[in-house]
Amino acid sequence: MYKMVVLDLDGTLLNDKKQVSKRNVEIINKIQKEKGVLFVIATGQNIKNISYIIETIGKAINQYIIASNGAIIKDNVKNDYLLKRHFNQEEAIRVIDNYKKLHLRGILHTDKGTVTDGNREAETNKNTKLVQDMKKFYIENSISDTPMFTLCGEELNLRKMKQEIEVNFKDIESTDICHFVVDTGKEHYETDYLDVIKKNATKANAIKILADYLQIHKEDIVIMGDGANDISMFEMSGYKVAMGNADENLKKKADFITDNNNEDGVAKALEEIFYKEEKACVQ
Repeated sequence: MYKMVVLDLDGTLLNDKKQVSKRNVEIINKIQKEKGVLFVIATGQNIKNISYIIETIGKAINQYIIASNGAIIKDNVKNDYLLKRHFNQEEAIRVIDNYKKLHLRGILHTDKGTVTDGNREAETNKNTKLVQDMKKFYIENSISDTPMFTLCGEELNLRKMKQEIEVNFKDIESTDICHFVVDTGKEHYETDYLDVIKKNATKANAIKILADYLQIHKEDIVIMGDGANDISMFEMSGYKVAMGNADENLKKKADFITDNNNEDGVAKALEEIFYKEEKACVQ
């Protein structure tokens, strides 16, 4: 029996409207109650921006949260952090200077909330504040806790930024380039993006730290994801689930491919994993 399930958010647990479906909520709560499985969110988002997800699902997913792509591990029960990794001021300013040269749009995740210099990014996320000059905002607000940047824009420029980080930044790395979709019903928005983080501040490393802390073996962990940046996370699990809408390279690594994020793919996979044998016995 698996002891822990790690769920990515965007493109996985959340549909394109950024909602958790009723069926996903029900199956998570059912498995937690009946089988005592620990559910953990692992997301690139800022902790402050996902409080509505915790409220929607409830205590079944409230204990531990991996946020900012792995830079943060929070114990919500104790209101304490198992891990916090942040840029220093010099590093953050260098990232800003470089992405602006490449005409990218930035989302800055901070202890004071999430800010962006991209109009579309602000329009499609009510929790994100729009600023005109990211560098000026960062300096004037004396921001100390900056776990991650999300950079959006053309794939070619993102690749140039990724190469710049690999060559000229000693203690910083970036994820692979991913694709982001927002569909509010009134507006459809897509962009390519990558996350810029401190070295080893990844979802994979955070899962390992949390599993070691809880003394849960790799073989007892289920991980579900959709993006190329979830490939390394898959290596920390005993059972790997890719969404139907997942990156093709992630699908190649999966043990099971479920339905897409708009068709209750998480719920269908959980039912397959935790209740398949029971259904067979009934039949």
